[in-house]
Amino acid sequence: MSDTETQAIERATAEGFLAHYNAREETDYRVVAVAGPGESPDVKCVSSSGDELWLEVTITEDNLRDAQALLGRSEHKSPDALRALLHKVKKGAAKMPITRVDGSVLQILIDRLRRKFEKRYGSNVALVVREAGVSWDWELVLPTVRDAFHSAPNPFDRGVWLLSLAKDRLTRVF
Repeated sequence: MSDTETQAIERATAEGFLAHYNAREETDYRVVAVAGPGESPDVKCVSSSGDELWLEVTITEDNLRDAQALLGRSEHKSPDALRALLHKVKKGAAKMPITRVDGSVLQILIDRLRRKFEKRYGSNVALVVREAGVSWDWELVLPTVRDAFHSAPNPFDRGVWLLSLAKDRLTRVF
């Protein structure tokens, strides 16, 4: 992924997040800068009163390479790949993959959060996790996610949030 593409994804995620966050928190943050390669946090936001909010952005996947497929960099979800899989399933040479939020999807999310929790980003930072697959009802597994981090220090003093792929739903994790 090129730096420009990464920055575009981070900006789009931040803008989707802010639409919900501002309404929920009665604030008016806007994106003022997107970090360059190797810089963290990813996005700087400022309110009309000058308050800063920093966003660290990451993506979660239902299956490995889902984010690549979303960006057109993997053919594993293409119509041809699906036809080939269905052909193998009919012959008994393969099984249809089943994705469940309380299975591998949950574990992928927890793994992504663990990697982010290992770092320290400073104050006024929120973590925004963007979906790259099915839009899940995360409320079903939030107790399990919270239990996995019950003794871990949370480096995100402005919260950890899940933003749906379509940017139409925001869920607070911590």
